[in-house]
Amino acid sequence: MDYSTLRIFGCPAYSLVDSQKRNKLESKSKKCIFIEFTKGVKGFRLWDPEKRSVFTSRDVVFDEESMLREKSETEDKAQGGASDSSTDTQEKEVEFSDSPKRPEGSEEMTRRLLRAT
Repeated sequence: MDYSTLRIFGCPAYSLVDSQKRNKLESKSKKCIFIEFTKGVKGFRLWDPEKRSVFTSRDVVFDEESMLREKSETEDKAQGGASDSSTDTQEKEVEFSDSPKRPEGSEEMTRRLLRAT
């Protein structure tokens, strides 16, 4: 069996809009939601939330990663904001002064420029 065509139901999908149905200023794809596989036809059934309609398309790009990221973020919030090592924050003491610091050697460069003029 070939599992490469399996997709997550409900994931965002971008369907190609036929060139005869758009002008050159409109986008080439529209964001939809994947709802099912079609029987007897090569293609995917998609829900278009703007037109509130269902259609079949063969030229589809699926964005399953965004759905998986949203799910993991939701689970983290549900667990009380448990954070992993990549999101740990460290407090650092920052010192601000009224006068900006000049880079080293800038005084010497200023003297040379003033002598040249």
